Amino acid sequence: MTAPGLGARAVPERAGVSGWTLAALLTGVQLSAASDRFLVTLVTAPVKQALALSDAELGFLLGSAFVVLYALTMPLFGTLADRGHQRRILLGSLLVWTLATLGFGLAGSFAALALARLVLGLGQAGLAPAVLSLIAHHSERRRMGLAVSLFTAAGSLGQSFALLSGGALFAWLTARGGAWFPGLGPLPPWRALFVLACLPNLALILFAASIRLPPTPPVTRPRLGTAFAWILRRRSIYLPHFAAAAAAVLMGRTLAAWGPTFYVRNHGMSPGESGVTLGLLLLVGGPLGHLFAGLILDRLAPERRRPAASWMLGLGLVLALPLVGVMALAPGQTISLGAYALLVATLGFTSPAALTGVQWLTPVALRGRVNALFIAAVTLTASGTGPLILGLLADTVFGADHLGRAMIALFLCVGGAGAGFAALAARGRQASARPIHARA
Repeated sequence: MTAPGLGARAVPERAGVSGWTLAALLTGVQLSAASDRFLVTLVTAPVKQALALSDAELGFLLGSAFVVLYALTMPLFGTLADRGHQRRILLGSLLVWTLATLGFGLAGSFAALALARLVLGLGQAGLAPAVLSLIAHHSERRRMGLAVSLFTAAGSLGQSFALLSGGALFAWLTARGGAWFPGLGPLPPWRALFVLACLPNLALILFAASIRLPPTPPVTRPRLGTAFAWILRRRSIYLPHFAAAAAAVLMGRTLAAWGPTFYVRNHGMSPGESGVTLGLLLLVGGPLGHLFAGLILDRLAPERRRPAASWMLGLGLVLALPLVGVMALAPGQTISLGAYALLVATLGFTSPAALTGVQWLTPVALRGRVNALFIAAVTLTASGTGPLILGLLADTVFGADHLGRAMIALFLCVGGAGAGFAALAARGRQASARPIHARA
């Protein structure tokens, strides 16, 4: 087939793996990445106690420490993806973030924990540009919404996997008093959890190294300046859509980072119990929200898709506001958990809309770089600030026992503003979005 974009050339249809094998690999890598990223949310209580950390320091580890190198290096990986180096990026990412996961489990100070999270962000920075580039080149345009939703749903499943299996494993390790490892000796439960988390990644590395991904036509001398110019020419749509997406990601990442701790502190759950319970709810609610959004996007008429993506993003933000209030203030655990499940599904609904909207605005030849710039900016402003801000609010305004109230205050400000930006993006001039097939 011939892939559109700069420097396009004929590519044999059967070169490299494709179809379900490729989808399984990409889904497995994304699931593992999300699982390793969110595993730390299970162990905030023992880590805080073991190393005498404050909530602000925990918030830094949950958010800012991960996103600094993640955001700063993602544009570089986007450029490399547009040059056709997706396989090398995937293998390198897997290796680096596996070492970082191991390093976090063995760290003995706050500085060492922060360094491990920085390296984890570096290792995972290349994943989204490489995977979205492969999706752009090897998915039918009319099924783009579903393809992107499968990618985002894998992230939700990875978070669920971290809470569900990680919570069960952590409870088992706690009952045993930890575990012994050759060369490392006996380790307490939270450290042993991170060592064991590296094992699935070794299988993924071997699998990814043994197959050949379908070749993607490289772009001739891809430059970030071309992507910046494309975004700036369509800034009346890109910038408010970015702001709305940042609001949704901030809310989602903050909920993911502090949700288990909220139920430990406010509803008396153990870390293992909160992990298993929230993991089960995520297992159902997260993917449903992602896939429902993807199916809706694919059923829209082509001329309605671009504004519809922004409208759907804004709708999810609006619906999330009453749900976080019920979750945080409900006196009973059952009602709170029900609201949590609906909130997860609602925020999951926003992810395909945010990413697919960018795909429809961007020509194939630029998607590696534009996706990298978009995700890096959103992650830096959202994931890097949300968990930290909530920790600061808990430390200085609401108190450690009132995480729910701090979350309501943060979500009302961010979600309301994000919904307004989504409306601006949806109403952006159609002329800005028309040259969607242009060669950059």
